Amino acid sequence: MLQSDTPSFQPVAEQRLAVELFLAGGNLRIDAYAGAGKTTTLKMLAGSKPSPALYLAFNRSIASEARGRFPAHVKCATTHSIAFRAVRRSLGYPEWKLTEGLTPNLILQAFRLPEEITFHSGVVLEQKSYAAVLRDGLKLFLQSRDAAPSTLHVPRYGAFERLGSEQFESFAKQVAEHLGYLWSNMLDRSKGLPLGHDGYLKLWALSNPHAQADYIMVDEAQDLNPVLLEVLNRSECQIVYVGDANQQIYEWRGAVNAMDQVQTRHRCLLSQSFRFGPEIAAAATIVLRTLGSREPLRGSSSVPSHIGRVKPDAILARSNAAVMSNVLRCLARNLRCAVVGGTKDLERVLTDVQRVKQNQPGQSPELIGFQGWKDVMSFSNRPEGEGLRPLVNLVQEHDETRILGALSKCESDESTAQVICSTAHRSKGRERDYVYLDPDFEAGFLRAKRLGSAEVAKATASEARLLYVAATRAKLGVQLPREVAKRFGIRNTTTEILGRTLQP
Repeated sequence: MLQSDTPSFQPVAEQRLAVELFLAGGNLRIDAYAGAGKTTTLKMLAGSKPSPALYLAFNRSIASEARGRFPAHVKCATTHSIAFRAVRRSLGYPEWKLTEGLTPNLILQAFRLPEEITFHSGVVLEQKSYAAVLRDGLKLFLQSRDAAPSTLHVPRYGAFERLGSEQFESFAKQVAEHLGYLWSNMLDRSKGLPLGHDGYLKLWALSNPHAQADYIMVDEAQDLNPVLLEVLNRSECQIVYVGDANQQIYEWRGAVNAMDQVQTRHRCLLSQSFRFGPEIAAAATIVLRTLGSREPLRGSSSVPSHIGRVKPDAILARSNAAVMSNVLRCLARNLRCAVVGGTKDLERVLTDVQRVKQNQPGQSPELIGFQGWKDVMSFSNRPEGEGLRPLVNLVQEHDETRILGALSKCESDESTAQVICSTAHRSKGRERDYVYLDPDFEAGFLRAKRLGSAEVAKATASEARLLYVAATRAKLGVQLPREVAKRFGIRNTTTEILGRTLQP
């Protein structure tokens, strides 16, 4: 229940300051630590100024929930819903053109690609793999602020990571030309390629839209991608950006840390968490210090929490491979488990493993460009292929067919599961009583340490943000990997609470 929904609720000083700064006029940045009541604060802002307003939510479910919480003068929507209506009304595209997704198969149907494509750089790709590269490159362009595709939007993943810089640049130039041709065909009403959700959002952004509101409240502002940030930067009304720069964990899909890029007249902090107690807050503060945050995260004295061994409600990991491993472990102990977001993405990777083992082209980002499973295994033993190693080790130990069988036994409804398995990325915005963090969080820090000197600080900060997000999903107890706790100097606050001492 929201604090403001409770008759006895009294706003804390930080929330009252946010209202004062908002009423003073000008753009406002609100840094909100994990569980610090940002939705409640935004409701307070809306209640203080009953003029037409827009609340922009990160996804449809949050927008739908917000409509029942905010005053009637606040329109609650996602940017995609606003863009869809505007593009459909002004440009008259048929609905399928806007709602269907761009897939490698559709690209192959639209363009006559040879069975095998050889690039000037020496890269050789089969047509299905190249179609997947074009799909992913187009997505990077659509999420950027750029007006046309370029080499900046060519993904460097899978086997491309072993290319030298000049070799990759040569490859990227050819791909960029094809991306431009693909985009022009998507825009053409007479062609069979859909724009998809990112496509119509891009069109809307390029039309220089203006909000019909006196002020806009942007939730989860740290996860804005460049195309949306550009739209907001051009807006003439008052904007409130609320989010947590320390929870910016989506760099890999085009997000930028908008909280550090927006220009605002005022700035304030929400540091009082209502989710967990002082013990978890103190541990999170240690991580926040390494990220440059000066103010501590304060826990609620009314919530009993601890750092130590737990019997988890949720098991969080860095990688999909670790999620699959945790599913196997839960099922071996006869625990009903569910995967956040479902098992479809995990099954896609494993099905791709089967294809690659049969010397067919991979289509998932992890496996594109490899010439068979032995090539994947060999690359995973090289420093630049370290990210593939957990998947290779898992498949070698358990076999992809067995893992697929295990995934089919997962609960389809999280409410019937005893344990939730998830990556830290998918857990964002959620909370559970007792959370166990997989040891692969330490592997992330070790990998960051082995990067070049220019990249190590950036990669280490990225891992610290992910750890902060994962650890603060817990309300009552969180168990950190031993080496991670040692790395940050975090000590257990107790070894037992309420008899819940069984780790997975």
